[in-house]
Formats: sequence, C-alpha cells, structure tokens
Amino acid sequence: MSKNNSISRKAFLGKISMLSLAGAGAGVLLKGCGNGEEAVDPCGDLSGLSESDIQLRDALNYVAETPNPAERCDNCEYWVADQHGEQCGGCTLFAGPVHPAGWCSSWVPES
Repeated sequence: MSKNNSISRKAFLGKISMLSLAGAGAGVLLKGCGNGEEAVDPCGDLSGLSESDIQLRDALNYVAETPNPAERCDNCEYWVADQHGEQCGGCTLFAGPVHPAGWCSSWVPES
C-alpha cells in the first residue's frame, strides 16, 4: 500500500468521532423539530367515560389509527359523524370520541 493511500490510526479515529458527533447532532435537531412529543390524538379524551365504557373500547380493540386504510371508522356502518366535535365522531357500539381514521374489530363497511 502506498503512503498516499494510507490513513493513520489517529486520523481514522478522528474522522469516526466527527461522524458520530454529526449523527448525534442531527438526532438532537430532528427531535427538536417535534419537541420530542408524540402527536396528540384529538379524540383521545376518555375522561368522561366509565371504566366499563373503556373496557368495552379495549375489548373491541379500538385504535385511533387503522392498520388497514380501507377500513376506517368514518367508512364503517357504526360511525356517527361529528358526535364529539368537529374532528371526532362517535360509534353506536361504544361510548366516547372516535377518530375518523380509527378502527376496531367490529368494523363493517357502510351499507
């Protein structure tokens, strides 16, 4: 190997250290863009529900974001639009606010 193509151990470790610092700095900057917080579900306030209401939601596997874009709460037979404000609907099967992009195991297409 010629001397022009070789790199000293010290130079190599210095470059690796700089890359590591740059990566860590980029992570801090990206985290700062989102304030490090997850997006808040506008339909996630369950404070007015009883424990049994919450258990029923859980038993139906309700989630605020559907795993299948073709099956959304707002295209379900049981959807009730604008029941809990402008952004949240409701469901005839369980109490509380429901996110339009949500889903539960009782999803049925609108008829």
